[in-house]
Amino acid sequence: MNIIMKSKYRIAITVMVLTGLTGCTTVLDKDDLTAVTEKATWNSEILSTAFLDKCYKDNLPGFDGDYSKYTDEGNGGGDFIHGRLTAVATAEGPLEEYWPYDKIYTLNVLLTSIDGGSLSEEVRNRIKAQALFLRAYQYFQMVKIYGGVPLILVPQDRHSDDLYVTRHTAKECIDQIVADLDKAAVFLPSIWSDADFGRITKGAAMAFKGRVLLTYASKQFNPANDRTRWQTAYDACLAAQKELSDNGQRALHPVYSEIWTRETTSETVITTRFLDPVRVHNFMAGLRPLEFSVGAVGNHQPTLDMVLAFPMADGTAPGVYVNTDDVKEAFDPTATDATGMFWLNRDPRFYDIIVYNGAEYPLNGMPEWFNGCMYTYKGGEDTHSPTGTGFYSCKFSIPEKTETEAKDHGDMDWIEMRYAEVLLNLAECAAEIGNKSDEVYSVLKDIRKRAGITANKDNLYGLKAGMNQQELIEAVLYERRIELAYEGKRFWDMLRRKIFTDMKGYSRNRIEIQVKGEYASMTRRDFITMIKSDPDLMTKNYFKYFTTQIWRIDETYQWDVKENYYFQGLARKHFEQNPKLQQTIGWENGDFDPLK
Repeated sequence: MNIIMKSKYRIAITVMVLTGLTGCTTVLDKDDLTAVTEKATWNSEILSTAFLDKCYKDNLPGFDGDYSKYTDEGNGGGDFIHGRLTAVATAEGPLEEYWPYDKIYTLNVLLTSIDGGSLSEEVRNRIKAQALFLRAYQYFQMVKIYGGVPLILVPQDRHSDDLYVTRHTAKECIDQIVADLDKAAVFLPSIWSDADFGRITKGAAMAFKGRVLLTYASKQFNPANDRTRWQTAYDACLAAQKELSDNGQRALHPVYSEIWTRETTSETVITTRFLDPVRVHNFMAGLRPLEFSVGAVGNHQPTLDMVLAFPMADGTAPGVYVNTDDVKEAFDPTATDATGMFWLNRDPRFYDIIVYNGAEYPLNGMPEWFNGCMYTYKGGEDTHSPTGTGFYSCKFSIPEKTETEAKDHGDMDWIEMRYAEVLLNLAECAAEIGNKSDEVYSVLKDIRKRAGITANKDNLYGLKAGMNQQELIEAVLYERRIELAYEGKRFWDMLRRKIFTDMKGYSRNRIEIQVKGEYASMTRRDFITMIKSDPDLMTKNYFKYFTTQIWRIDETYQWDVKENYYFQGLARKHFEQNPKLQQTIGWENGDFDPLK
């Protein structure tokens, strides 16, 4: 039973309990019998936990396909990518106006009110610890967008409190976030029972602290590259990794493709739970071609850049040897030799994420003559809203689900943090502080081994031997890009490492595949039936049937993410409501320094 299901049952039980109690009360008792009172909430473990469960639902993230559009993973990006944002139009970008103080108010109510109830100290502390984590999560979401924000740590009373607050510095905010997480970790268990899987554990709070400090040590917040911040982040990440592995029973799940499709694996650290019919999403449907999704479409269509980024099956750089000169040639989808067959002999994660023309992808509802394969050539799928890049992604997909199940009954859990990220956070910090190459290699090898990459004679899984510090840092960032693809991490990595600055003038690419002229007049069914009978379709005969062209996605405008985009400006409505707020430097004559 997951946390969302438990919440629903608790609410139902609460109603029954209160209804039963009303029959025993005297008519002189004037409590509002139509509502649960505040006093009753904090005197009852059931009611307090139900209140907390609602906070989980309101504060933890769910599935969101938008972030990939603002990176080299996906197609889109608009004003943010192309440098046309204004402070009053930030809703057009990935850092749209985010101001969750209503949610923080509710968490503050819990944190300040529950001590007035009659719950045992142990129960109170565990409930408060989870609320502290959720508050820290929300503040960090704001800080990585704006820098410093107002720290509101108690419920404000609009009748007696001064609501015209100012922004705290980024350091003050980070310090508060870390303090909340440290306090939460003290009272959280290393493991919850199976019935409570999904609640925040001690290791989850510690791992999130590692993410916070990793971000604070990165170039976005640390342009002078203060090494002490990296050491602090390393210490936090190492402590989290040890707690999770030694006490929390967390480890890399042995099969990469099962991380998302199998619930409650050893890899899950922080998760948002879904359960049909109590809480569902249609994200899986949006991954599919329109004809197999009942209306949802457009999630995670990989760019050619992302497709070509995956290493080979032996972990070495992408590309193939076509001559005898021992020089690897880069993939070229327009070529008609081995360099054009970019789908062959790739990192096994490639096939768990990328759907290319002719790939095996047996979606429920496919006509039998598809033979369980997907075709993304022009005319190979429904003409309404075909893929905009030439590819689909099958990460987060459960092909066995029917179209209706994928759209209306999706209950795959969202994993906000998994153990692989904890290891990669640790490896990045280790690489940054230096003299820890063995530790970095160990993490990268473990992740590649789990992925199914071959060890090779040197047992390095395709990694270069003897990498220097910068090469180690780049190797970790590269592994993050592949391992965590489409999990909403790439955008924040590009932001905190200020990678957008290095990509000015960049343009992503897509492909368009067409059927060769002699087959162009055939119906889709006849053509697909014919090519599926060819055993060499996806190797030497592919170019007998198809031609490929490369097109730029960012054709009219190239990438031009401005320096001030690393910290967003506040929307004007906030200044109308609170004249003491300061605007961020770089936005509308702002003077608030987000780095302080």
